Amino acid sequence: MWLPRFSCPDCRTDLVETGFERYACARCDRVFDRRGGVWRFLAATPGAHLEPMIRQARIAGQRGGRRPAPADYYRRLPTVPPSDPQAREWQVRRETYHHLLGHVLATGPSPMRIVDLGAGTGWLSHRLTVLGHDAVAVDAIDDDVDGLGATQLYASGFPTVQADFDALPFAEAQFDLVVFNRSLHYAADTAATLERAHRLLAPGGALVVMDSPMFRGEVHGAERLTFARLAGVAERLALRPQFVPSRGPFGWRLRRGVAHVRHRQAPASFGLWVAR
Repeated sequence: MWLPRFSCPDCRTDLVETGFERYACARCDRVFDRRGGVWRFLAATPGAHLEPMIRQARIAGQRGGRRPAPADYYRRLPTVPPSDPQAREWQVRRETYHHLLGHVLATGPSPMRIVDLGAGTGWLSHRLTVLGHDAVAVDAIDDDVDGLGATQLYASGFPTVQADFDALPFAEAQFDLVVFNRSLHYAADTAATLERAHRLLAPGGALVVMDSPMFRGEVHGAERLTFARLAGVAERLALRPQFVPSRGPFGWRLRRGVAHVRHRQAPASFGLWVAR
């Protein structure tokens, strides 16, 4: 199995392989290993900024009625049956995935080396690996329903890493794509997170944000992901941004339009934001 080049998430020193499925940092003496099929780079006690993100993601899963599913369910993602409680959401995500295929993967080198941040069950890494790319799935959650534990159900074979995407264990300048897979809106400091991710890109690489809610304007007192903020980060990094919206099913669009009129506030946009 292909593995990315690892570095210490604390001091950024390149890690040294010290045994079977084990790496160590010569500078700060931390040891990292692979357990349960997952490379473990998350601190034993998650940072204060990470705990709300993990809690929010788990609450969202419970509200969505998520529960253990057959292996075939995960292998078919982002396609789900119409009866699925999250069918409309997955229709949007499937549309965005096809934007990624057509607007990014089809125009770049093949194979690409890709880091999938906020990978969840690893469905995107699975799809990319089947297409011949080298992908690594990264998430802080490792449970068997919504987290990295579900990746054991795929036969495609890609590395999985439990880590904080603000303390990533990867050496710089090695990836063609850094993909925030419905996860950037959890970042405490969007600009800092994107700037750190940018350092992981090889020359000519791209930052990709998939299906985070993005807003056209600022809302007083709210920390939201806006197109203006993203454009500002892209300008500082000398990147050119592009956004390809995902429209979703008719009923989903209708409810959003009603909410727009009722609350006099434009709803969030979803889709593919790419800067290269």
